[in-house]
Amino acid sequence: MDTGRLWPLATLLLVTLLAGCSRSDIYEYFIDRERRLAGLSEQQIDVGELRISYLTNDRLEGRDSLLLIHGFGGSKDNWVRMAAHLSDDYNLLIPDLAGHGDSSTGTESDYPVEAQAATLTRFLDELDTASVHMAGNSMGGGITLYFASRYPERVRSISLYDPAGSDRYPAELDEQLEEGNNPLVVRESGDFRRLMDFVLEQKPFIPWPLGDVMEREAIARQDINDRIFAAIQASAEDYHPEQIMATVSVPALIVWGEQDRVLHPDNARVFEQHLPNARLVMLENVGHVPMLEVPERSAQLMREFITGISDDPEPASPAQR
Repeated sequence: MDTGRLWPLATLLLVTLLAGCSRSDIYEYFIDRERRLAGLSEQQIDVGELRISYLTNDRLEGRDSLLLIHGFGGSKDNWVRMAAHLSDDYNLLIPDLAGHGDSSTGTESDYPVEAQAATLTRFLDELDTASVHMAGNSMGGGITLYFASRYPERVRSISLYDPAGSDRYPAELDEQLEEGNNPLVVRESGDFRRLMDFVLEQKPFIPWPLGDVMEREAIARQDINDRIFAAIQASAEDYHPEQIMATVSVPALIVWGEQDRVLHPDNARVFEQHLPNARLVMLENVGHVPMLEVPERSAQLMREFITGISDDPEPASPAQR
């Protein structure tokens, strides 16, 4: 299902009908519509002190489960267009991380990679889900990597889309951070468009007036995003990604956009080198968020990867190598 192709037609047909609604009402309508087209609905569940909002489909017994983790400043809806190509075959669990989207804000102690991973284990426990295929983008990729290392019994495979975790090769983001500018945090009018230009090489169609509402909401979240980013940076000294990679025994798919300005594409080779059982795919003309830029291709790569796992011989654990 190519939901992206449906957006222009939907906009033309509905803009007149919705002209009397507020921009926020129109935004909620389109978001809900895209979720429904992907076979997803929003649910909420209490995980300890946190209320976690997540998207899921009609989960069926006997199907594999996919846990999809968004990146910094993102939300569960980052995965919807890719999920539209997966919801017929898998049980999908797509949460907002603590401090993101519609989940609880939490505190600084909830934001580091280790804490987010621990919350996800409790999230799976609450949903009575023993093990999953797991995927993450950017910060979500770093969380996915740590999760697979720390809780190997819960993970059957990992798919990493432009994952955080290696800074061996600095990117344009690192240069801007050194200059005191964080382009990932929206602070004023115009910043959202600049953010989209920075993280995306292929920008998906965003119907009016979603862009205005998304910018307004992002500006309102700048303080919490600053706190999350600071907490992640503060915990980075205790995070040793290459050592963590070496302990991950489950099959790993690495997908990286060649035009990524947030995390340098050369870091993909670091993951490929240090993950014991990895496959790397580089995507031309794609930036930092493949599941938004090329959702069908991103879903196809994951499906083929998961399907192929059963055909491969059982990999040796790192201790056996």
